[in-house]
Amino acid sequence: MNKAALWIGSFIIGGLLLAAAAVVWLSGSNWFDSQLHAVMYFDNSVAGLYKGAPVTYRGVVVGQVESIGLDVNQRTLKVRIPVRIRLSGGAVTFSGGSAADPAMESVTELVQRGLRAKLFSQSLVTGQKSIELNTIADAPPVSIAAGPLPEIPVVADRFDSLVDQLSELPLSDVVKELRNTMTSMRDTLSAARETLAIANATVGTAGQELGAVGAQAGRTLRVASDAVVQVQAGAKTALDSVTRLADTAQGTVLAAQPELMRTLLGASQAAESARLAMARVAELAAPDAALRSDLESAVADLGQAARGLRDWSELLQEQPNAIIFGRKQAAKGPP
Repeated sequence: MNKAALWIGSFIIGGLLLAAAAVVWLSGSNWFDSQLHAVMYFDNSVAGLYKGAPVTYRGVVVGQVESIGLDVNQRTLKVRIPVRIRLSGGAVTFSGGSAADPAMESVTELVQRGLRAKLFSQSLVTGQKSIELNTIADAPPVSIAAGPLPEIPVVADRFDSLVDQLSELPLSDVVKELRNTMTSMRDTLSAARETLAIANATVGTAGQELGAVGAQAGRTLRVASDAVVQVQAGAKTALDSVTRLADTAQGTVLAAQPELMRTLLGASQAAESARLAMARVAELAAPDAALRSDLESAVADLGQAARGLRDWSELLQEQPNAIIFGRKQAAKGPP
């Protein structure tokens, strides 16, 4: 009886030990491993971050989130969100430390060398986030106040920066302008539809007019074609007549060519005779020519004779009896 109770008690104790080991294993805690603790402060929202969320370093899980709280400054009422993490000593090895607290000294040294933390989205669907650690080579040095736990500075995520920039945008004005733009586009589309309807009606009317014009143009082309045929026939007849006339003129010219040559020769001879006559006249009209002197003397004599005749005619007009009695008796008159 006592032996059976001993076996039952041993079985119960073993089950309890197995249950405790399973709880420890499932919770991710390692009681037999060294633990490193650190804290980081977030100024913005940490929505999606939860207790037990993994802490990774370049994709390697090195710990988990231990607690998330609020830290309110009594004087300025500025709120910070402290996130305490627990790093597994088996995953992270710090060497070269000489202080009393190696973990504190190693984390502080890594921070001075560029260790930074930021929120990392595990899934865009669920919105869960984790802590991502990374070493930034050109990170500016930071001054961290002394505390019970080493502090890891936080850097903003690119997505968080984009969200902050979007939050600073005047979304109400943008939406208002977008509505106005949509209204303008709707009015423009309405006007375009009306214009299209008018254009369709105009095109229909123009099509009918073009059809009528096309029919009239067809009739005009047929009439023009007939006229062209008639003109071609008349032009052919005229061309034949011109050809016959040209042939006749050519024959006439060939027949009259000897006569024309004789006529041209006679005209040339007559022109030569005229040239000689003009030269003779020029010789006779020269100032020192004998014929010109004789002509001038003859002209002078004729002038004297003309004056004598004029005087005689005047005398006869005044004294008709001068022919009988002479000029003197005519001058005395009757007694």
